[in-house]
Amino acid sequence: MKKTLVIIAHPDINNSTINKQWAEAITGYASIRHLYNIYPKGASINVEEEQAILEQHDRIIFQFPLYWYAAPALLKQWIDEVFTEGWAYGSNGNKMEGKEIGVAVSCGGQREQFATGGIQRHPINEYMSVFDGICGFIRANYIGVHTFFDTYNPLALEQLSANCNSYIQFIQK
Repeated sequence: MKKTLVIIAHPDINNSTINKQWAEAITGYASIRHLYNIYPKGASINVEEEQAILEQHDRIIFQFPLYWYAAPALLKQWIDEVFTEGWAYGSNGNKMEGKEIGVAVSCGGQREQFATGGIQRHPINEYMSVFDGICGFIRANYIGVHTFFDTYNPLALEQLSANCNSYIQFIQK
C-alpha cells in the first residue's frame, strides 16, 4: 500500500469549510502537514526536515483553496525551497523520481465557470497544469486534481460529504 502525505496550504484552516472537512475526512488515510501552522508568517522552512518527510512517502497531495488561479504563496515558497537541485532535480537529484503527486483544490466559482470562454476563462485542470510541469521536471508522476467548486453556495455544501468520500478514494488510488 502506498504511503500518502497531504500537504495542506490553507492560511486559515480553522475558519475553512471545505479544506477543514477534507482534512478531517482523510485523517487516518494519510499523513497530514498543515504548512501555515508549521510555518507561521516569517518562519523559515526547514528544508532538510521537509525533504526527509517527503522521502518517506510514495504519494504527495497538495491541498489548498484556489488563490488568484494558483496555490497560496506559502506553498509556492515551500516548493521553491524544498525541491532543490541535487535533491529533486539535476544530475544527482532523484529523490522525487517515481513519486505520485496530485492536487486537491477548492474553488469559490462554479464548475461551469471554469470552462474555455467562461468567466474563469479556463478549466481548473489548465490552472493546475503547473503541477504537471513540476512533476515532469522532478520526474514524478502527476495523478491529477480533486476539486470542490462553488464553495460559498449552501446548496453545493450539501455535496461535501460525498466529495470527502471521493477525496479519500483520490488519495488512495
